[in-house]
Amino acid sequence: MDFQILTLINNFWHGTRLDTFSQIISRNRCMILIRGIAITVAIILKKKSWKFVLFSFILAGTLFYTISEIGFKTILVQEVGVRPRPYVAHATIIKPIGKNYSDSSFPSSHMVLTVAMITVFIILFPAVRPYAILYALLMAWSRMYNGMHYPSDVIVGTMIGILCGRWAVVLSKRVFLSE
Repeated sequence: MDFQILTLINNFWHGTRLDTFSQIISRNRCMILIRGIAITVAIILKKKSWKFVLFSFILAGTLFYTISEIGFKTILVQEVGVRPRPYVAHATIIKPIGKNYSDSSFPSSHMVLTVAMITVFIILFPAVRPYAILYALLMAWSRMYNGMHYPSDVIVGTMIGILCGRWAVVLSKRVFLSE
């Protein structure tokens, strides 16, 4: 089922302007720009607690790196092996768009970090929830459309991202409430 969903998403409308759109959404420079703007706006809007806000985002990023990159993509890979990216495992069926990564497909690092940051932002500013969820859905779609991840990679990445974002805010509250 994982592969069938991926194939449907990856092959639908290839060769159109969606290729460029999905590539831009997943591009690291674009993600850094969007996150930078979001964090700056959050700090400006929460002037009195800017240290808490900044620490929450930094902690979310640190948890992402520790859990996803070190835990899953390094330690787990040593134990169970690499899950090849879809465009590698199914080169004749899945068409890659954008930068071709060589690390494990599982979980989607783009989703873990995106959702971790979005979760912090939603907790701090509940009114942005619809826009944040839309951005997360676009990121999830683009990772599959670009042939980089299976739906299960994206779903697990989303779940880890939610945990990282929630833990970041909880731990930040403990740090800044104890002052």
